[in-house]
Amino acid sequence: MAKPSKKKQEELIEKEADRLHSIFLELPDDKREVAKELIERIAFMTIQLQILEDTIKTKGPTYTFENGSQKMIIENPAQKSYNTMINRYTAAYDKLFNLLSYLEKNDDDDNDGFEEV
Repeated sequence: MAKPSKKKQEELIEKEADRLHSIFLELPDDKREVAKELIERIAFMTIQLQILEDTIKTKGPTYTFENGSQKMIIENPAQKSYNTMINRYTAAYDKLFNLLSYLEKNDDDDNDGFEEV
């Protein structure tokens, strides 16, 4: 994915946010409000990570930097940004899916092993 225009990025982010919102529809209102904020951040990070991945694939994780007669191999700034963001992305997803475990826990509470007659 070449770097899309701002408008295209916003469309991709919205599409990803809608996809994630559909997964969390059954959360209670208070939990859904928390999930909403996380989903918006995660959707943004998802698209940014895709852009960074493409840049890294195209230009590589490192490049040769020249300063006068001095040459050195340094990390591509896109690689550095990707490494930082992927950790935060994973942590945000973890928080979001902890909210889903709330649903599973409540489903288990409803099923006490006895059938209604």
